[in-house]
Amino acid sequence: MNHTQILKRAWNILWSFRALWIFGILLALTTPSGNNENNLRYSLNQRETRRLNLPTDLQSALDRVNAFLRDLSPVTERTIITVVVVIVIVGILLAVLGAFIHYTSKTALVRMVDQYEGNGEKATWRQGFRLGWSRSAWRLFLVNLAVFGPVVVIFFVLMGCALLPFFLGPLSGNASTWMGVIATIGLAFLIAFLLFLVVLALSLVMETIDRVVVLQETGVRDGIRLGWQLVRQNFKDVFLMWLILLGIQIGFVIALIPVLMVLGLVGLLVGGGGGFGLYYLVNTITNPLPAIISGAVFGGTLFLLLVGLPLLFLGGLKETYISTVWTLTYRALTAPTAAISLPGGVDESPVLPA
Repeated sequence: MNHTQILKRAWNILWSFRALWIFGILLALTTPSGNNENNLRYSLNQRETRRLNLPTDLQSALDRVNAFLRDLSPVTERTIITVVVVIVIVGILLAVLGAFIHYTSKTALVRMVDQYEGNGEKATWRQGFRLGWSRSAWRLFLVNLAVFGPVVVIFFVLMGCALLPFFLGPLSGNASTWMGVIATIGLAFLIAFLLFLVVLALSLVMETIDRVVVLQETGVRDGIRLGWQLVRQNFKDVFLMWLILLGIQIGFVIALIPVLMVLGLVGLLVGGGGGFGLYYLVNTITNPLPAIISGAVFGGTLFLLLVGLPLLFLGGLKETYISTVWTLTYRALTAPTAAISLPGGVDESPVLPA
């Protein structure tokens, strides 16, 4: 299999078939990126809060906010329970919507590229959505559930076992020892590392399994079995392509660092300036709490738009390219001969399967 030729062809398809971008962006939007989220808690207790060296107007506003919060009625248990239930329901609905968008977009990308390579027809985004919204998208979800579900269950069981050294002391009526804490931390890091290796190994075969399910329209069990057989029979070619794409993704992240720094700086300047401007405007006509909330929401929205949208677009291009490469790789592995057209319609020598 000619890996270089497949990479070039995928690059050509990426820039000539722009309807794919929509589904690539949706796929990037619903694909976990591994970013860490930090939950910060602040206390506005007037008796415990130190006065900071803040501008006089801002410090005065914070003092008024503290007084306003002290005057609020206590939050009842029913209100807390209602808020928690609403958050859980909204979270479940967003998870279902995200899964629908993710697997529909993934199926659409695979089928659109396969159709384009088969008959040269470029599907529109509407046609792509119809291609993606199918039983194959549902089967992709079931395949990932069947493969990664047991991995998640085993991970939580092992993490529970890792906590035993920490809790053995309290369960026996004694305090936790430093040996128990160290043992728990060490086991937790070991289990997390093993999980990383397992997920990394599964990523080697899952792309091929997904394309077997989508393009051969197999069931869940047959898709996993046939996909695994195809990877095993062509392990050298599949592993090399997986290694190349892993390097490309690492290079993408490195190249994104200066872009993120520039976007972050612009976002802070524009979002921070807009937020402070709105705060001072609203603070002149109402109490400080609405002014702070409106300024924070407006500034935060500007920051997210200026930083998030460009990153989402770039991430969508990356997802489109990676998906296209894997689809072309699958076609090369399953076809007796697979001619790959280069830009300008010139066909090079056929790509032979392993």
